[in-house]
Amino acid sequence: MKTNQRLFEYLKIYSKRFILAIICMMGVSALNGLSRLLIKPLIDKVFIAKDGKMLYWIIIAVPAIYLLLGLLNYAKNYLMSYIGQRISIKLRIDAYEHLQKLSIGFYSKNATGQIVSRLTNDISAIQTALNKVPATCVCDGLTVIVLIGVLFYLRWDYALIGLVFFPLASIPIIKFSQRLRSFSRHGQKQMAYIYDNLQDSLSGIRITKAFSREDTEIERFKVTNKKFYDVMMRFVKTDAVSSPVMEFIGAIAITAVLFFSGREVILGIWTAGSFFAFFGTAFSIYQPLRNFAQLNPMIQQGLSASERVFALLDEKPTVIEKPSASKLPLFEKEIKFENVSFGYDPQYKVIGNVSFGIKSGEIVALVGPSGSGKTTLAHLLLRFYDTSEGAVYIDGNDIRNVTLKSLHDQMSVVLQETILFNETVKYNIAYGKQDASEQDIINAAIAANAHEFIMKTSRGYDTVVGERGVLLSGGEKQRIAIARAVIRNPRILILDEATSALDAESEKLVQEALEKLMENRTVLLIAHRLATVKKSDRIIVLDKGKIVDIGTHEELFSKEGLYKRLHQLQLI
Repeated sequence: MKTNQRLFEYLKIYSKRFILAIICMMGVSALNGLSRLLIKPLIDKVFIAKDGKMLYWIIIAVPAIYLLLGLLNYAKNYLMSYIGQRISIKLRIDAYEHLQKLSIGFYSKNATGQIVSRLTNDISAIQTALNKVPATCVCDGLTVIVLIGVLFYLRWDYALIGLVFFPLASIPIIKFSQRLRSFSRHGQKQMAYIYDNLQDSLSGIRITKAFSREDTEIERFKVTNKKFYDVMMRFVKTDAVSSPVMEFIGAIAITAVLFFSGREVILGIWTAGSFFAFFGTAFSIYQPLRNFAQLNPMIQQGLSASERVFALLDEKPTVIEKPSASKLPLFEKEIKFENVSFGYDPQYKVIGNVSFGIKSGEIVALVGPSGSGKTTLAHLLLRFYDTSEGAVYIDGNDIRNVTLKSLHDQMSVVLQETILFNETVKYNIAYGKQDASEQDIINAAIAANAHEFIMKTSRGYDTVVGERGVLLSGGEKQRIAIARAVIRNPRILILDEATSALDAESEKLVQEALEKLMENRTVLLIAHRLATVKKSDRIIVLDKGKIVDIGTHEELFSKEGLYKRLHQLQLI
């Protein structure tokens, strides 16, 4: 479906209000035509024939017409603004809902700043276009039709001369439209790069400060802005040329008519009232036509922005829940990876033919060098991605055949890079359980060794933690994340290098919290710390996406294998 057709589908939702707005526009156009027709009797009857009665009628008619015009214009503008706002809100919500449904793979390939740009800058461009374009096109279009009707009523042959120039005017409009659309599309892409640059530099501001690279970041931002400026100046140049070209074509048409009609007035063939009414109407057509020329850039910006937003809405998730998917029964026996292979790039496998099981209540650690596939296996268990070959089973159920919600409801995750929302401590802990009570939140915090430090903050559980938890220390953030996992009471727990970034004191508190969390649960553990790994029931050693050894710490350390080498290199 074409972009304009898809936008029209959104417009159809508010068709009743749009029809009402059109009725108002028709009234505005009719009154504009009527006001121009008053010029003829004003000159012929009042000024030349000295008709005093006609003067009174005109004195009554003019304010009445413009009062009604004001009311109809207000109603039209309000209705169109309402429709534009509602459509932009719906588009933004639809896009955000779609983003929530897209698979993790989409976010791995697309920069956050560029995604944000589509939901903000692009939808704002669409909203501006929706506020202005339909109203101007319909209202000014109807006004032009009405005024042309007035011209034909006053003198059809001269009106016909003016109409000959309309096809000539459409040629440059088409050419300018193509160039403006292209420049607008490139401009919006460049604006997305600016958002991306901002996101990147502001999130890394501490590194920038620490390495005194402020000038580097300023220069990088200048380069991105210069590229945007270059594209937009090409847009502005094309836009600036379009209006003078249209005005010149219009001037030629008016000059031709003026030459012939002026001679007829001099010869007494045509009355002065008809002449002024005709040219008053002709000049009134000029402004709507000029509006069309000025509207063209806005239309192209709106359409190119729509293309980008609809391209986002057309993205398909790579992990799809089957219509026949069933609810995963409560986990009781075993998680099994069977002949699993996977690659983020189809040409390159990160995991190659891996098979192992995790029994209920067992703690299994994954160790190996960086890039060996540890985190990827955790992602496959969470079904962030689907396996290229083989399958992951929970109690014999292929996880591709169960609902994603029932799968995730039985799991909790604690990551090395703790993700907290710019909300209260209470909100972040309760994120693990939608219907958590106040006592549930406090109990989870106590279990995670977090209650004591939370109560020392300015507002306790109502303290806002800042963007990504910036107002908390690393250990405090990690304990909030553990509390979030505790409150969920999961059957399966995934710990991804959860203590590798902490100092000794914080690690001790976090380790104690983790040990409580792991009690009587099935745990898949990714860790570099020997103390954590030694407490595992089994250790799976990975290298280049393959299992090279399995055993307990004592069994693996007694061998001259990769595990022992990693230990000697202090990589575990």
